[in-house]
Amino acid sequence: MLLPAVCLVLAGPASAAPSANRFDGAWSVVATAETGTCTGPYRYPIVIRDGVVDDAGGNGVNASGRAGADGRITGTIRSGLATVSVTGRLRGAAGQGRWSLAGISPCAGRWTARRTG
Repeated sequence: MLLPAVCLVLAGPASAAPSANRFDGAWSVVATAETGTCTGPYRYPIVIRDGVVDDAGGNGVNASGRAGADGRITGTIRSGLATVSVTGRLRGAAGQGRWSLAGISPCAGRWTARRTG
């Protein structure tokens, strides 16, 4: 009856599933402009899964980036030809940071976020 034990050894340890990030879940982001010609406020629903930021869909934007285990956020939001750079930090069920849009009509501002799910 050595066969089952040999098969187990040859298969090796089971690989662990990706660990969930404590900031995983649904978030609502509100961005306000402070400089430039952008109007705002802009609202974006996002989802964080295993630390990866993604847009929640249906809002005409493509959000992407990373949420570190320490809450640091880096990413981009794309809408049409515009690409907005985003940095900041999440703490608990809220967050804040800065955003900037370079190009012909540059502008910049702040964003806040709250966990919605």
